[in-house]
Amino acid sequence: MYELFKNPEFRSTITMLLLCQIIFAIILFSFTMVWLNRINEAIVEQNAALTGQILSKYPQFEDEIMPVILKGPNNTEISKGQEILKRYGYNKNMGIGNQPLLKGIYLNIQIKVLLIAIIYFIPIFFLISREHKHLYSKIQNISHAAEQVVKGDFSLILPEDEQGEIGILNHQFNQMANRIKLGIEQLSNEKIFLKNIISDISHQLKTPLSSLIMFNELMLEDRDMDDDVGEVFLKKSKTQLERMEWLTISLLKMARLEAGAIQFKREYIYLMEPLDIAITTLNPKVESKHQLITLDGEIKKAQFFGDRDWTAEAIINILKNCIEHTEYGGNILISIEETPIFSRIIIKDSGEGIDRKDLPHIFERFYKGTSTVKTESVGIGLALSKLIIESQGGTISVKSKKHEGTKFTITFLKGII
Repeated sequence: MYELFKNPEFRSTITMLLLCQIIFAIILFSFTMVWLNRINEAIVEQNAALTGQILSKYPQFEDEIMPVILKGPNNTEISKGQEILKRYGYNKNMGIGNQPLLKGIYLNIQIKVLLIAIIYFIPIFFLISREHKHLYSKIQNISHAAEQVVKGDFSLILPEDEQGEIGILNHQFNQMANRIKLGIEQLSNEKIFLKNIISDISHQLKTPLSSLIMFNELMLEDRDMDDDVGEVFLKKSKTQLERMEWLTISLLKMARLEAGAIQFKREYIYLMEPLDIAITTLNPKVESKHQLITLDGEIKKAQFFGDRDWTAEAIINILKNCIEHTEYGGNILISIEETPIFSRIIIKDSGEGIDRKDLPHIFERFYKGTSTVKTESVGIGLALSKLIIESQGGTISVKSKKHEGTKFTITFLKGII
């Protein structure tokens, strides 16, 4: 019952019904008092007429009649009177309409009771009609909003400031419509993403596949090919196959990340752990170019809240980019910063730098700048790194000047994470 009183429609209806009931009770009480006064007057008049008629002829009976009139008769007197009146057809079983005392009042009472009932029914009727219309209009609004949602129009928002079940229903409807909208948008985005990813894969695989086909045809056509030339073709084929494998794996990782199919671990880890994985993985590349990676800052103490392996993957791609764009014998500096607000990794190389016009695009998928360094990069590593870092609540930024090197900054805000 308490839950019902939370509903404004129920409270309004009950309040109006109580108000009508009180008014009806007051009117009925007033009319009852009037009717009782009328009956009292009629009784007084009849007793007065009876007393006057008898005492005018028999004044000696005044002392006997007056106690009956003023104090009421006893049972013996009532029985004697009933026996006498019975001979004239005057008894308890006679109709109210035949009662001379009530003959003038009875019809009046019937008419007034009927009028009171009608008067009581009219406000009740309008009250119920008003509340029904008010409730029906709210249901119509919800029905109209549902129809708009079915048509794909999500612009109509139902009011949520109402109390009671209608307000709760409006809130839940808005939530449902918003989820449907987000679901449709997500499906649309997934279709666009799938279309783009298929187009990207097709475009990126076209070049290595063409090279592999060409190498294969040359080796099939030239049966007397020199072993050294054949070995060169095989090495080039291996390079192209490795490139295709890396590209396919990276694109699949990006697809899973963008589709939200990967659940990142959430645990406190030392920044040195993903850095160590990345440096160990890329150490052969560093040694082949006689480069030096230097660590600076509170490496052993700095921590952050995230996924070690995926963070290592992001750092590998960034370090790989720095190694490829840094000359032989160059240096790469990795420094760590930690405050109560953030944990930060800064990776700075001494390479050729990035052209200013390329800087806004280096995290875009398959974007390759106008670098003078010729690499096998397909422009997906940095895009993948950015996606991994941002999926963990972090940010990545880059600063660079031509011939002065490039600096990547990875920041994880502790308050947000």
